[in-house]
Amino acid sequence: RRPPRTPQCVGHRPSRVQAKMASGFGAKGNEGRCTPLWQNFSKCMSTADSPSECTNLREDYFECLHHRKEIRRSNSVMEQRAKVINEKAAVLKEKIWKEVFDTSWATVEKAK
Repeated sequence: RRPPRTPQCVGHRPSRVQAKMASGFGAKGNEGRCTPLWQNFSKCMSTADSPSECTNLREDYFECLHHRKEIRRSNSVMEQRAKVINEKAAVLKEKIWKEVFDTSWATVEKAK
């Protein structure tokens, strides 16, 4: 059985926590792959007059974390590859069907 819930204070808001990188350590204990990008972005934000000055560094950091641009590019390459393969397959299929229907049984009989 659960203990009763304590009432929340009216108007209570959790304090805003300053954005921090998780730990700075990678999976194997050494420096994480995105740590240098985070440090550059953080340094830029602390010295910039406007956050828009650090937009490129922010994009680089988020790309390092999530690989969205890389995945989008890879998907478009795979789609284009599939399109080319399907076009070539359609041409070959048409060629084969044309050859099959152009060949009469009389020609096949003579060839034996």
